[in-house]
Amino acid sequence: MTISATLARFFSDPWERPAAERNRIEPRLTATASAASANTNTAIADQTQATLALPAPDTSPSQTPRHDLRNISPRQFADVTHELYMEGTLNWEEFKMLGVPSELDPRYDQTIGALTGEKAEPDKPKDMLGHWEQRVDFEKRYNPSDEQVATAESVLQKLTWQTQAPLRMSA
Repeated sequence: MTISATLARFFSDPWERPAAERNRIEPRLTATASAASANTNTAIADQTQATLALPAPDTSPSQTPRHDLRNISPRQFADVTHELYMEGTLNWEEFKMLGVPSELDPRYDQTIGALTGEKAEPDKPKDMLGHWEQRVDFEKRYNPSDEQVATAESVLQKLTWQTQAPLRMSA
């Protein structure tokens, strides 16, 4: 077939083509039962083909989650959130709300620490996911802005997703 014939066929009206060319044939994930059936009549070959199926996802409990946000230091949490932002999991509004834990502020001891009576411990593991669960509850109760509440809920959903073991989709 020449290029001009191919282009003419490509740009022609589909109703001018024969019915056999107008029908779209969908691809199938099939395998032939034997090599000999490939040479036989197509109706018989279709009956002898076996349909392939993907294996079930492996959800064994031995898999570890991507991040353990129930036992992570604020400094490590900041690294995780930056990674999530860079890979596109978090958008800019979510990252601004979540990105830097307050304990990483150099003036924490003079500000928040002075009010709470606690010193900053940016390298001590804490339950950062639990902190965000409390933050979402606080936002729901006291924040009149529906946008900020929705952003906080979205952040919590994405963080919760990171704590679950990944699904292994390959065999």
